Amino acid sequence: MPSPQDSLFDPVQAPMPRHRLFFALVPSEAARARLAEVAASLRAQRALTGRWVQPARYHLTLAFLGDHVTLGDALLASARAAGQAAAAQASPFVWMADRIDSFRGRQPPCVLRGGSDVRALLELWSGLRRELVRRALDGHMVRSFVPHVTLAYAERALPAPVMLEGGVEWPVDALELLHGEVGHRDYRTLGRWRLGG
Repeated sequence: MPSPQDSLFDPVQAPMPRHRLFFALVPSEAARARLAEVAASLRAQRALTGRWVQPARYHLTLAFLGDHVTLGDALLASARAAGQAAAAQASPFVWMADRIDSFRGRQPPCVLRGGSDVRALLELWSGLRRELVRRALDGHMVRSFVPHVTLAYAERALPAPVMLEGGVEWPVDALELLHGEVGHRDYRTLGRWRLGG
């Protein structure tokens, strides 16, 4: 029979966080199709090799809320309240993505970025940030925001940004709270709020 002291020396496995929670913008079907077109063109040109993101997973992350062991009712209620309040304060707008770029990393993300006029998107991000701070959900928030959509995790970074002819018009009319399980590829929507109420 094991003694009570045995547990002092045997590491107890803490449950692994498996629930990923974040706020994001999800593209319309037309914007998703255009994003897929851009990615297919890059692949065809063999400009990049790597792991390509499936079009169904395209999104623009506004706020990461962390990985959690469980999704408690209080966490979800606070997150939903923050999303609803932030969306109510914003107005619909169009985000124009016009360049392909790389971020640094072991598998540098190949991303689609926006042009110079991202004021409406920054206002939405700032409003969401304020609401998350009010509810003490800002533990994973970054201080700056670089709007982007990840297209691939590449073997190497692009040498320089590539301007995209025609760009991608993304009408933004809703904010979504998404849930994914670590190690799984699908996301599900836990809340969706139209901008402006």
